[in-house]
Amino acid sequence: MRDISLEQHINGKGSNMPVNFKLSALISRFNKMKLSPGFSKRTFWIALLVALVVIGSGSMIYYKYAYLPDQKVDEPAMQTAIVHQGDLVIYASGTGTLIAADEVDLAFKTGGQVMGVFIKVGDEVNTGDLLAQVDDTSAQINYTLAKRSLLELTSATAVATAQQEMAQASIDLGDAMNHLEYIISPTLLHWEEQVSEAEQALQAAQAKAEASPSDIEVQKNLEKAKAYLEYAKANLVSAQYSYKNYYVPNTFTVKEYNRATRTWVKYVSAPSEAEILDARAAVNMAKASLIETEYLYTALTGGEVPEDATGSGLSDLEQAKLDLESAQNELDGTRIYAPISGTVMAVDTRVGDTVSSSTTVITVADLSQAYLEVFLDETDWANIKAGYDVDVIFDILPDKTFTGRVSQVDPGLYTEYDSAVVRALVKLDSVDGSLDLPLGTNAGVDVIGGEALKAVLVPIEALHETSPGEYAVFVVENGKPRLRLVEVGIKDLLYAEIKSGLKVGEVVTTGITEIK
Repeated sequence: MRDISLEQHINGKGSNMPVNFKLSALISRFNKMKLSPGFSKRTFWIALLVALVVIGSGSMIYYKYAYLPDQKVDEPAMQTAIVHQGDLVIYASGTGTLIAADEVDLAFKTGGQVMGVFIKVGDEVNTGDLLAQVDDTSAQINYTLAKRSLLELTSATAVATAQQEMAQASIDLGDAMNHLEYIISPTLLHWEEQVSEAEQALQAAQAKAEASPSDIEVQKNLEKAKAYLEYAKANLVSAQYSYKNYYVPNTFTVKEYNRATRTWVKYVSAPSEAEILDARAAVNMAKASLIETEYLYTALTGGEVPEDATGSGLSDLEQAKLDLESAQNELDGTRIYAPISGTVMAVDTRVGDTVSSSTTVITVADLSQAYLEVFLDETDWANIKAGYDVDVIFDILPDKTFTGRVSQVDPGLYTEYDSAVVRALVKLDSVDGSLDLPLGTNAGVDVIGGEALKAVLVPIEALHETSPGEYAVFVVENGKPRLRLVEVGIKDLLYAEIKSGLKVGEVVTTGITEIK
């Protein structure tokens, strides 16, 4: 291995040790120097190297134990806050417009020429007061004619006539039944009716059985209905046999004298199918006529008539009642009466004007109670409910605050100017005459969504959510933060109400401490 001279070692030649300065000039000068006998240049270089090592080690010790401590950067201090007592109020702010407790637009239901306007803007009116009127001549005539027509249909003579028609219908039904009974025999007619009634009874029994399948008594009645129907049908078959073989020969045998043969001839002239059908139709017609006359008589005498009742007389009576009601509405529509007590807000007609129906001519508002129509941002949905207190400042009364209470919140968002907002009604508390403001006055509204007075408060930054809805804080005890669970009430953007877990005056961390 090749030796490296001391000069080369110091200058870093052939070595990995870095050198931050050069000794070339010093070495050059030393080579020209004359040393005393016994002190060679090699000995000098060894001594110089030892001295440099000692000086370097001393510098490192100074840097580590003297210089660095003086240059150390301070660690971040723990941020804290003092638990204090105060008031915390949650507001939902919006805008409102003064409206009346109730406001109605009034119009004539019957058009015509205005004959009288009995109020003016600002007048106070009471429910039922006559406010305006149009010409009612035509309406009065129509009403008189309609009333006369109804009176004629309901007069004593009309009632007596209906009673007489009902009696005649009963007689006609009896005659029709007697004729049918004669043609088909009393026995056959009887069992035909029995079969018809038994079929109806069976249908009713089946309906009850389906509704109450576990009712033993109902099931027994169903079986009885089935049995009786079979019994009636059997008797009907027997009656039909007797009718053909006995009743017809005995009843409809005709004896005629034949002049040509000068003998008496007998033959059976049985009723034809057409004659029997005609007799049955006569019975049905007589039954229907009797029912209709009964309906009419019942209606004329104040009785209750089924909704599906029919009959020309009944239809005429009902139409006459409708005509009178229509005429009464037409006559009433020529006048406007105040539907509420309040103040006349607008009058848009005068005597001599011709008005059409349904055109608003008068507006009346109840100003006895002031209300605000309020709009809030949809993000405040959870901060406004019926019953919440409200502070109100009107734009034209900026130095006075009024109070009220939310009386209604719309269940859905209200769209206004392409924006979805929360709409509510606010009832203002009783005020003195200072609230002499026109409807439509704008106001700023603060809905008090939550309130905690003289509450224990901490900054929001002090809270650590341990689980949904549950919180903890770090309380500084003896200079160290310690975790403590707390019960949190209402919160705003800066502070939170502490219901339990902290006392006023305690110190909590708000900075670097976190739950591990």
